[in-house]
Amino acid sequence: MSMEDTPPGHGSHEARVLTIDLEELTWALNSRDPLGESSHWLNLESGSILSLIGPDVDNETDADPRDDDCWLFIEPIESSEAFRVMEDLVDQCGDERLARALGQSLQQRKPFRRFKDALAAHPAQREAWFAFERQAMEAIAQRWCEEHDISPRWAVRPNRPTP
Repeated sequence: MSMEDTPPGHGSHEARVLTIDLEELTWALNSRDPLGESSHWLNLESGSILSLIGPDVDNETDADPRDDDCWLFIEPIESSEAFRVMEDLVDQCGDERLARALGQSLQQRKPFRRFKDALAAHPAQREAWFAFERQAMEAIAQRWCEEHDISPRWAVRPNRPTP
């Protein structure tokens, strides 16, 4: 295959293979900080994720990831993308009454909070939401890695009891 045959956005180099903790990456991608006091970085050598949280993040670590090429900033997803995940659940919800309540919650002030409040009265559907959201975030994390020429191997975590 010549360079002319290479699909757009794909160079001639191989994607970097990294073992990454999927749960940490999805958390970082979903961490929108309106005050700008936190940031998340992926180490391009080890696959570890560094989270700097708090108003004085500049002084919390010896090595500033902004000054080192081995760190890649993890840009959180837009709230509109997270909102779209909630809309997708509403569209696929088999319970018509719950779908209507969830749809209405998304049209109110503070839709993220209202959505979770609407699910609180439906424990089984609430658990289904968590699984649905986890699957959607995994796809978003995979896409983020691909956009940065990373071929992720998701780290295996020991099963932990749920709180």
